Amino acid sequence: MKHPLSLTAVLASVLAVGLAVAISTPAAAASATIYVPDGFVPALSDTRTSGHYEVVGTALHLFTDNDTSTAKVAEYVAAGVPLAAVGEPSLDYTRSFGIAPGFQLVVDFNGDGTNDGILVGETVYGSDWWASNGSAAFVKTGAPLTTSGSGSAYHGTLDAWRTSFPNAVVSAFGFSLGSGVYADGVLNALQFNGDRYTFAKSVVLTSKSECTKDGWVTSTAPVFRNQGDCTRFFASRR
Repeated sequence: MKHPLSLTAVLASVLAVGLAVAISTPAAAASATIYVPDGFVPALSDTRTSGHYEVVGTALHLFTDNDTSTAKVAEYVAAGVPLAAVGEPSLDYTRSFGIAPGFQLVVDFNGDGTNDGILVGETVYGSDWWASNGSAAFVKTGAPLTTSGSGSAYHGTLDAWRTSFPNAVVSAFGFSLGSGVYADGVLNALQFNGDRYTFAKSVVLTSKSECTKDGWVTSTAPVFRNQGDCTRFFASRR
């Protein structure tokens, strides 16, 4: 199992009445785990005060409290993969009410090490991915299509984006629900670069006594090589 760079009654009713809005899980996909919250990139987080997420089983419950500008849940996982290699990313999402989240790709479009914008994939637009309005000017100019009718005036299929920007690198991938939407649902998995990512709670040990009896194995932040490595970690923090 890989570590990426790096209710119950309520949930039951969500799953019972939910609508699966997008499922794409090839049989050959490898399993991977995003440990929450340590697997998310803090600098890219845009989860606001009226937006929330919580791990339930191997899924992530996403919900907002209202439809204000603070109603947003958006998190990202570090990647560093050429856009040419990521295939067609997708979300496995079960909707209770409101809209579904969009898949987000943070992209360095010219491969110079700087993020230049975000490509957003939403089920309402099918295979058409649109660039965020905050994207660099050269991204907008070079977009496959510059017409209305998508999430922004700068859009196209991922294959078309790959043709326009052959050196593009996806520095992070994730999801965004909102802002300004009242919604609730369960993100069962993210499909990215041939892997199916599910979720688990981060396990952070607090003392060397927890290293014993294979406790070191459970730690997700940091990941220890063995019990001695775990013990030395806490000894060095004295």
